[in-house]
Amino acid sequence: MVTLRRLHVRAGLVALVLVLAGAVAGACAGPNLLTDLSSVSTGRSNRGRVRHPAKLPLRGLGFRVSERWKERGFQFGVDELVAAVQRAGARVHAKDRRAVLGVADFSRNRGGSSRWHNSHHSGRDVDLLFYTTDAKGKPLPPPDEMITFDDDGEAYAGPRNKDGYKDPAWAERRFDVRRNWELMEALLTDASIRVQWVFVSEGLEAMMLGWARRHGRPKAVIAHAAVVMNEPKDAPPHDNHFHVRIYCSRADRFHGCEERGPVWQYEKKTFKYGGPERYDPVTWRRRVGTPNSAWR
Repeated sequence: MVTLRRLHVRAGLVALVLVLAGAVAGACAGPNLLTDLSSVSTGRSNRGRVRHPAKLPLRGLGFRVSERWKERGFQFGVDELVAAVQRAGARVHAKDRRAVLGVADFSRNRGGSSRWHNSHHSGRDVDLLFYTTDAKGKPLPPPDEMITFDDDGEAYAGPRNKDGYKDPAWAERRFDVRRNWELMEALLTDASIRVQWVFVSEGLEAMMLGWARRHGRPKAVIAHAAVVMNEPKDAPPHDNHFHVRIYCSRADRFHGCEERGPVWQYEKKTFKYGGPERYDPVTWRRRVGTPNSAWR
């Protein structure tokens, strides 16, 4: 009798454990709950948050955060974007050790609004400074401010910079069309992210696309860049930095991440079909594993 009672008690405990385990598993898989402690972007780019964000180091191979943005502390974003910016900087740097990417703002820790940005709320936006050279084509280190360039790639002090810049050599800087294109190509061919927008002025966009066509860069990448690079209609022309925005990952869309703006043709199937991300693992390993592979 005692043995039978013990068996009933054990069976009841096992059943209770299974029920509790099922409830916990269901809760962890529910929307807007962390499942594996990776980052989660929720809401829109202009009204959202980022949970458990990755933090960009202040300096790394081929990139650095300049003093102005270091003090602001907006180095937080979704895992995939933070990692992709580091890889892009390293790939451009691998072609020329003098080339260093200047990184400005991602999002605040945990995202949300700020007085500096209308977007950058949900960890999917980043501002990147332009690569620049001197008049002889020598790559220059990134400045501690955003310098404005005209449609010919020459620096000037526009309405937003009437008093000039702190950089004493700012007038010597030229828009480095080659390395800025290489940065775009690195981001657009990174299999871990899907770029929705690169906000940049029409004149600088034309310079980069023209350089890419003349130098035989992949036609598919050029066509892709021509779609996502745009001068915004409701904001300054972005003639002093790139503003890059990526789409929500499928996992983050499940947790409440929302798109704002168009879904380009190349992206539609990721919305149409459910399930995990469907990237080519061979291409992914090749691109991420070797810094120079994007240029072969």
